[in-house]
Amino acid sequence: MSLRTSVCALVLVVAVAFMAAVLSYGQTPLTTKRDKALERIKACLRRNEVSSRECKHLNQDVGNLVEVYRSGDKSVLPTLFRFTYLTDFYDEALLSDPEGFLTAMTHLPLKEQQEVAAGIAGGLTFELRDVDRFKAIRALLANVPETSPTKPVAEVSLRVVETKNASLFVNYFPPGTFTSRAANFQVAWYSSDMYQLGEMPLWPPSSVNEKTFRFTYLGAFTGPKAVTLTVLPDGSGKVKMTLLHESREQVKSEELSTVPEDRVSDFSENLNRAHFWEMPTESQHRGLDGAEWIMEGVQDGRYHIAVRWCPNLYEHSPEDAAFADAARFLFQLAGHKHSGSC
Repeated sequence: MSLRTSVCALVLVVAVAFMAAVLSYGQTPLTTKRDKALERIKACLRRNEVSSRECKHLNQDVGNLVEVYRSGDKSVLPTLFRFTYLTDFYDEALLSDPEGFLTAMTHLPLKEQQEVAAGIAGGLTFELRDVDRFKAIRALLANVPETSPTKPVAEVSLRVVETKNASLFVNYFPPGTFTSRAANFQVAWYSSDMYQLGEMPLWPPSSVNEKTFRFTYLGAFTGPKAVTLTVLPDGSGKVKMTLLHESREQVKSEELSTVPEDRVSDFSENLNRAHFWEMPTESQHRGLDGAEWIMEGVQDGRYHIAVRWCPNLYEHSPEDAAFADAARFLFQLAGHKHSGSC
């Protein structure tokens, strides 16, 4: 082999090695990890079966994408939007880069925007655990400029964040109202649904002369609904009903209607038979699904609340039976027919 041929061969080898180095430049362990995670997540989502072989490493892959995002690669955010249980990460990402996070959300359909917003708002824990974090997120979303292209998605997110965290800024119940292990969950759940209905707190009573009763029905498979009876000085009353459709996207509020004095008296008799003002706030009877029946009353400067789970489904006391009758009677006064055993 001639010297010239040998030199040419050497140059070719060096060139090939150089090109390989150039092509591999940027293929850092992090980008390799990203690409592998994206590929496996895509396969898992396509299979849509968590127990499948394709989803075996899903948690690890999602964690790797979070690591990639934190390292500065924001391209993985749309994929991370598929996993709305990532509340801590969502909050961190939103607070650190609000413009980038909200801009990425604008590319999602409305339903998916709401799902991501629910993740921001607390995800599986129902509400945020940190009040200061809630305040920071609420202020950030509320203060997005009107001229910003991200204003609409910020408003969508703000509604969801406020609704899921209503108990952090609206006090519907006196402190210590609920005492079971699920007390915090109850306050968060009831407050969220009441806030979404547009209901105002009855506690504390606004005046000694106020006489108001509200029945709130929280069904497992229906939108919440509430009917409020305000008793007037002459003994008659005004009744109003609000309900949220199953989609939870539209509140229907009925106009105030007048209730004659004799019908108000009939309701009061049912409530008296229940010994409402002496009823324990909670009952030991609980079950799956069904519905929460929540009766609140304000009278003579006093507030009281009683909550029962499906009072028609268990062997109830005469007081619980009268409680259920009073609740159904309020529905009747509002012109609403309540169907079903619960």
